[in-house]
Parts: sequence; structure tokens; C-alpha cells
Amino acid sequence: VLVIIGISSGLMYYLGIQYTPITATIGALVLGMGVEMTIMLTERYLEERLMGKGKKEAMIHGVSTIGKAIVASGLTTVGGFSVLMLSDFVILKDFGLMTVINISLALLSTLVVLPPVLVLFDRFLFSKKEKEIWDI
Repeated sequence: VLVIIGISSGLMYYLGIQYTPITATIGALVLGMGVEMTIMLTERYLEERLMGKGKKEAMIHGVSTIGKAIVASGLTTVGGFSVLMLSDFVILKDFGLMTVINISLALLSTLVVLPPVLVLFDRFLFSKKEKEIWDI
């Protein structure tokens, strides 16, 4: 999420979009949406692991179930904010464009970057006690 906020600043500079009070709020918006999507996928993965599934199986099942809700939520947000790009007000148009780009990046990172990171760092997600109880 923090990387996306950094990329957003670079894109704004590259596209010539000025920082305004409304575009300054994009970071908080992306932080909220990105964290929500990340938590949903992470929690689903942890639930699957606690049911005794292997890392890959837990991730595949997690993405195939909660991934649909994440995609629906992200695309709904993208669709809603994309309407702002039709505005005659430059500030609203820029805000809509950057929000669509940032939420799309958050959606992609949740479904493409997060799964391998969770599988890679799986051993750090559970305490020793949890590993013993659940035989993970």
C-alpha cells in the first residue's frame, strides 16, 4: 500500500497533475481500501491454514473465494470514481483519474503481490503455540 502511494506521487508528477486539497486525500483513500483488501485476503488465508490445508492449497482456495469479493469491491470503487473523470472541473477530473489508477494498483497488488508474500512468510504468521496446537 505504501509503495502504491509512492507510485501515485510519481504518476501525478509525470501526468502533470497538481497537488490540491482533494488530490492530497488520495493517499488516505488508497490506504483504507488497500488495507481492507489485504486484511480480507490475509484472514482468509489464515483460516484455510488453520483448517489444516497446505500453503499453496490455502492460498488458492482463499483467492478463489474471497478474491471474488475483493475484485467486486475494487471494481465497484473504480467504476464509481471513474465517473469523476467526465467532470468539467479539472480538480475533480484529476482526482477521479488518480483514484482509479491507485485503486486498480491496490487491487492488482492484493491479488498478484500479496499471495506469494504470504506463502513466503507463512512461518512468521503463527506463534509457536499456534503451530503446536494446530499442527501447522
